[in-house]
Formats: sequence, structure tokens, C-alpha cells
Amino acid sequence: MATAVDPRPLADLEMDALVRVEQEMERRAHGVRPWSIADYLDQNAKEHARFENARRARLGRVAQ
Repeated sequence: MATAVDPRPLADLEMDALVRVEQEMERRAHGVRPWSIADYLDQNAKEHARFENARRARLGRVAQ
């Protein structure tokens, strides 16, 4: 019998995304074109914005 699994909270998913950005920064540090600090901050800002939009969308659905 299948059981319903609660979706992971957005905060957990956001932290996972930020960890992936950290891992990508580390991987690129050993490559031909490492990220600059500005690149790293841009990627972090994109992830935060993506999850902020998801939160707003989720709140919009709840309010309806």
C-alpha cells in the first residue's frame, strides 16, 4: 500500500539549492574559468529569488 509523503518544506529545498551552488563554486575553482565572487553572489541571488517566487505562488494557492 502506498503512503502519502509530505513534500519537503521549501526552506529545506532552498538550502539544498544553495549547497549545490557552493559545490559548483568549488568545482569551478579547479577549472579553467572559476567563478568570481560576483558570479557566486549572482547565483545565490537567483536561487533565493526562485524560492521566493515559489513561496508567493504557494501562498497564492492557499489564499484562493
